Amino acid sequence: MTSFSTDFSTDQVEPTPPFANPDQELIHKFLADGAHPIPFDANPMVRALHASLHAADLETGRVELEFEPDPLFIQGTGVLQGGALTAMLDFAMAFATLAYLPVGASCATINLSTAFVRVAPQGRYLAVGEVEKAGRQIAYTHARLVRLFCDDAAATATYTLVVIPPR
Repeated sequence: MTSFSTDFSTDQVEPTPPFANPDQELIHKFLADGAHPIPFDANPMVRALHASLHAADLETGRVELEFEPDPLFIQGTGVLQGGALTAMLDFAMAFATLAYLPVGASCATINLSTAFVRVAPQGRYLAVGEVEKAGRQIAYTHARLVRLFCDDAAATATYTLVVIPPR
């Protein structure tokens, strides 16, 4: 039988990282390093969308993300699939919320609504996400997706999120 000591006085306790979400950590690193465009690759979807963070404002909860989706997102008519457009907007709104929330807080989607305004051919896109209002439990955001060098929106979205407070 193995016995365990209950004397923890000699154990070293590692400090808990302040960020509960790696995307929130990336936003803060981006700002600390001089706000130069930085790619992010937290998951396979965002890698396939070739995403990079270009601007962030912690006070207003505003971010700008640039995307250049892989050809795998092109559907039969030669335009980007709606799910890819929604994903780009989703990332922008989540990043805006994470930028606005205190360090260590996170969020999860309650509702997402997307409006497809016009066809979106393959190319580079800018998604701008902004927090409209954030309370202790719920946050509301919106985003706009435009093809770079063209101010016409391809899609817009609104988002409701539950706020997960720091532990």
